[in-house]
This record gives sequence, C-alpha cells and structure tokens, in this order.
Amino acid sequence: MIGGMSMGGKSTKLIVLGAALAAAATGISACAAGSSTTALPGTGGHTGASATGGNPGTTGAGGGAATTGTGGTPGTTGAGGDPGTTGAGGGAVVTGTGGTVQKACATKITPMNPVLIDFENYNGMVTADKYGTAFGGATAGTGTAYIGPMSWGDGTTTPTLSILAGHPPGNWGLSQTVMQAAAWGMGGGFWMGCANATAYRGITFWVRGQVPDAKFTFTMDMGSTLLPDATNPAGGGTCAGTAATCKPAQKTDIPITVDWKQVTILWADFTPGISGTTTVVPNGDNVAGFGWSVNIPFIPDPAARDAAMPPYIPKPSDLVFNLDDLAFVP
Repeated sequence: MIGGMSMGGKSTKLIVLGAALAAAATGISACAAGSSTTALPGTGGHTGASATGGNPGTTGAGGGAATTGTGGTPGTTGAGGDPGTTGAGGGAVVTGTGGTVQKACATKITPMNPVLIDFENYNGMVTADKYGTAFGGATAGTGTAYIGPMSWGDGTTTPTLSILAGHPPGNWGLSQTVMQAAAWGMGGGFWMGCANATAYRGITFWVRGQVPDAKFTFTMDMGSTLLPDATNPAGGGTCAGTAATCKPAQKTDIPITVDWKQVTILWADFTPGISGTTTVVPNGDNVAGFGWSVNIPFIPDPAARDAAMPPYIPKPSDLVFNLDDLAFVP
C-alpha cells in the first residue's frame, strides 16, 4: 500500500501492440521481453470457384483470372475453373490474394487530439484487461483507433491489473501489482491502433509506484520493430529477425516514487529501436504501442561457497506500478 494506492492489481483489436520490453537492473541485470501481435484477416474476395474457365482453344485463358477468382482465405488459393477440362489452365493462375492480412501500420491514424488514454470513461463494469477506448478524434475518448492496457509477469507470479483511483483530478488510473515476483519483475503496456504522431514532440504521462530500485523502463513499439505474429506470419509486425534483433525504442532508468510524478519523454530521448540490422530512430511515426517494465533486485547468493565472487540471484519482491493520462506532447 502506498498513499491511497491499492495493492491490487488485449490483446485483441484491428492491430495489437507487440510489446517487447528489456528489463534492466542497476549494477547487474536480468532481461525479460514480452510481445504480442495479432491482426484480423482481411476480407477475402470470391473464391476461384466462380471462375468457370473459357471454351478450350478460344477464351480459356485461365477462366477469368484477375476478375472473379481473386479471393480465397489467407494462405490458400482460389479454386479457379476446372483445370484441364473447361479452360487452358483454368484456376491455376488464380491466387487467393483477397484474404491477405495487413501488417501492423499498413493503415494508421493521425491523431487530432494528443490524449491517448485517461481512463475517465471507465464505468467499472469490466476488468482492466477488457477495457479499451477510442483515440484519434478531436476530443479525448473519440476516434476510429483504439487503445487498452495489458499485463505480463516473469513466470513466477501473475500480476494483477486494475483500474483504480488515478492522478487527481481524474477519477481513474491504471494499477499493476504483483506479490513476490522472483525471476525479474513485471511488465505491461498498451495495445493500440497505429498512429502517425509526427505532429507531436514526444509522449507524457503520470506515474507512481513502489519499486525496490525506484526506476522503471518505458518503451515505444513501432510497426517496423514488431515481429510477425507467431500463429499468423502474414499479420503483425514487419521486422525480419528474432526477439534479439527486433527491439522497440526505449528509455531506461526513469525515476519513480510513491507520489504521482509527470514523466515526459521526447522522441529524441528514446534509445532507437532495431529492425533486423536496421536502426529505427523514433520520430513519432508508426507508433504501435507503449510499454513498461519494473525490476526486482539481484543480490549475492548467501549460499555461495566463494564469498569473494558469489553469483547473483533475484530477491523476491512486491511491485506496484500506477500510470495515468497518457498523451502525446504538442
């Protein structure tokens, strides 16, 4: 419990945040990353079954390829006409292009209002992981893109994600807590529709928490730094590589205390992301999500035989992280 904080405490949408966080501890480090990207399949056209083919020797040039049989579900091909019967190759040239799934940031919104999420339209009727709100419109909580919170732990315990009292004068804010994390800590983030925020200078938010080393890491995912979805490679990110070579931009060692404090991070303040072998310098374009991570401390192993050079082990710890009023910097 800190101040009035409770020790309580999606990834589904058109495009979901692939949140990948490098967790760092002072002096010694333990790294952990989480990512999740999904995308809804594009609407397929008519399957190639409608391509009946032409008459052999006259109009059988693929049975209407590129006109009717262009659909098909992702990863399949249209059935086309009857190969070898009613057309010269009917169906063989008809591919299922209509069902292609869009990559992250294939489409994006240009926000007319800097506010991304302030939780003030929360009605208390759903759990935090089911909550989402619009952004991009002329006023807060409106638009055609959406954003919502998500959470992950270090595998030893499961954090609690809640919407509780927020930064005054607001009524609501995000709370993430975990009891006795024992591997590296906990992390969370926001899935969101892709945004072109180049008209803005950076990102700002209010934060407070109870973290042993009083620091946290904040990251910004960009479409090109996201890995493709593991179960649907056609969707998700566009980075060609692995989790080690597809990294979001980040800002480390941000101070956090038990009192609310506003944090402002300009695009130039982020360490650039990585997409394969390419450095991705943030400029506000292709913003596909934000995330955070907080760490537990690592201490010398008291059971080590060599007291002069003991291995370091994680010290199980309780963690509290609160965030509110996430917005772009005009």
